[in-house]
Amino acid sequence: MIYSKFIYLSGLIEKIMIKKIALASIFLFCVALFATSCRKYEEGPNISFRKKSSRIAGDWRVESAQVDGIEESTLPYWAKQKHQFYSNNKYIQTIIDPVSLEARTLNGTWALYDHDKRIAITTTDPVTQIVTLTDYNILKLFNKQFWLRTTDNKTELHFVPFD
Repeated sequence: MIYSKFIYLSGLIEKIMIKKIALASIFLFCVALFATSCRKYEEGPNISFRKKSSRIAGDWRVESAQVDGIEESTLPYWAKQKHQFYSNNKYIQTIIDPVSLEARTLNGTWALYDHDKRIAITTTDPVTQIVTLTDYNILKLFNKQFWLRTTDNKTELHFVPFD
């Protein structure tokens, strides 16, 4: 009699454990699926607790510039640039002419759109008053890395904080 109760209880415990293991497995599968499928940017991050606009705001320099698949960041034009993104969506790009060493400043604005997957940067040349709008796909947006690719896939820029 005691033996049959023991067998019955061990069977119940086994069924409960199997259900718990099955539920835990389903939960872990759902978490793994969520973590890999909900990536907003191609290169990450998967999760961040800072707002996207807060991660963009700051002073950046070009670490890598690929134009039509060719690395051009070593050229003086790219090496001497400073990009300032302000939290009020103001944008300033400073370019130092490699020959005359004169600085040219383009003022403009930036705005996130398409569920924060893209950024539009508008600049105005102070001499010619020509307004330029460039749309980028955001590839990576970390606190210390910011990667953009033009929507026509011709130019890819990798920014790091300006020192």
